[in-house]
Amino acid sequence: MKLSEEMLAQYDRDGFIAAPGVFSQAELASIKSALAEDVTVKGPHLITEDDGETMRAVYASHTRHPLFRNLVTSERLLGPAVQLVGPDLYVHQFKINTKRPFGGESWAWHQDYPVWRDADRMPEPRAVNVAVFLDDVSEFNGPVVFLRGSHRLGSGTSRRRQGGETAEHIDPRDYTFSGDDLSRLAGVHEMTSPKGAAGTVVFFHPEIVHGSAPNISPYPRDLLITTYNSSSNAPRPLGEPRPEYLVGRDTTPLVPHARLLETMAATTTGAGA
Repeated sequence: MKLSEEMLAQYDRDGFIAAPGVFSQAELASIKSALAEDVTVKGPHLITEDDGETMRAVYASHTRHPLFRNLVTSERLLGPAVQLVGPDLYVHQFKINTKRPFGGESWAWHQDYPVWRDADRMPEPRAVNVAVFLDDVSEFNGPVVFLRGSHRLGSGTSRRRQGGETAEHIDPRDYTFSGDDLSRLAGVHEMTSPKGAAGTVVFFHPEIVHGSAPNISPYPRDLLITTYNSSSNAPRPLGEPRPEYLVGRDTTPLVPHARLLETMAATTTGAGA
């Protein structure tokens, strides 16, 4: 997969681009199966909703399950990431945000890079988020909403709570925007939301302002997000770094491959145990 010049220009202008049909239904079934295996592995990498039971997110699946290790080196994700950021990329963070039917909660309006800057001391926003729709995404099941072009503002408008940089799991709500700031930004930057069938991939800039509403529909919305960072831009923490499930420690540049995920299903079953 290679991004066209038009898509590269759109990313530079808008801060995101969407590519439909990147993964097949068979590949998505393999990913879903691997996710079901991985969530049986207990630990702090599993984040729940406020009820303490419903899964909200799972982190670092690529360190536990071979299918996800193969996914992050797929040329369909890594190739375009190199086009957008440059060569020698590694996984800074891997997560799957889940929104259950009739209850998946919202994610507050935020930018990603300020968290990584303050909590991890990532020098620059030379990174890209690559999101894979594991379910069909509509206006009803809590899609991600972007403020188009807001990545061009930089990271100066995010608010940081006192002591937030020492927390193991930093909630985006700690870096959210005030109502006044968001109203001002939305008056200049169009609110827009990529939607589409499962298998769509969205590439978005770490400084674009984004958030999402609760899932009020009877349909799930699982979103897999790999953050690729330049190896030369790796975090430089002054003290103890955040846990490895939140911040990747292996900064060895990844090598892309062209394998199809469904062909690996038979060899990966049970690998998350």
